[in-house]
Amino acid sequence: MPASAPGYGTGILLVLGATAGWSLAGVFVRFMPGLDGWQINCWRGFWMSVFLLAYLVGVYGNRTLAKFREIPVPAMLTVAGFFSAGSTLYVTSLTLAGTATVSVIGALSPIFAGLLSPWLTHEKPSLASWSAAIMAVIGVGIIAWDGVSGGNVLGILLALLVPFSFSVQTMMLRRYRAFDMVPAICAGGFATFFLAGTLGYVFGGHAGGGFQVNMHSVLLLALMGPLQLSIPLVWYARGAKAVPAVTLTLVAMLDVVLNPLWSWLGVGEVPTHAAFVGGLVIVSAVVISIFGDRWLTSRKAQAA
Repeated sequence: MPASAPGYGTGILLVLGATAGWSLAGVFVRFMPGLDGWQINCWRGFWMSVFLLAYLVGVYGNRTLAKFREIPVPAMLTVAGFFSAGSTLYVTSLTLAGTATVSVIGALSPIFAGLLSPWLTHEKPSLASWSAAIMAVIGVGIIAWDGVSGGNVLGILLALLVPFSFSVQTMMLRRYRAFDMVPAICAGGFATFFLAGTLGYVFGGHAGGGFQVNMHSVLLLALMGPLQLSIPLVWYARGAKAVPAVTLTLVAMLDVVLNPLWSWLGVGEVPTHAAFVGGLVIVSAVVISIFGDRWLTSRKAQAA
């Protein structure tokens, strides 16, 4: 992958493609009803990294190891660490708080990105970006309102760390956009494999931990890893070279809309009225984030 940045429009398309890929998670999980989050997270992370490693070898050949080494150590540790932590914390939080609660808290990632980006990426979010971020949180709240049931304090705190981890990971991709950050994500996937596999023994109650998966499921996860994570993450890392951090996290919020859409189209699960209303709010927020800054900039230029 060349280090040169794509144009803004191409970057948006890449992030949209990444979000569409991530939204396939629910479809894949339906074919593995006997597995819990630890097992899925463990082997999905493994196959994701195997595919990414093959991708890197295909692109860079004998320079692959050099690509790992050229990434600054802070960037490598931050991206790999927060990817692994975010994936693992998500599963852990679901064991301590309701799914709807975790979803609503997860919608805070654009807020975290807006608060932290001036220091981490030196990008100051505009009024349009802040408006879109708040709209996205409201949209997810509308969708999940009936299912929000809270959880214990630990569950809420862990759930808060999920959007924080995603926003920091996104900002690091943005900050170090001069480098190909796919090797760091690859390292994070292998870390997730060992972390989720081990914690699956503690929290999942499996004698073999999250590593204990039947061969049929391993093969499905070997397909899920590349399609639902590897390819989308390559696109997302590429898009991060051209798209501001807040917009990146907002476009990723479309996953909340697309996930139930695939279930509706695939198995006829009709979304609730709240899902339609909340989804419309989220889509509006993403549109504002994508076009709002440019519209405001053009208006100021015309006024000048």
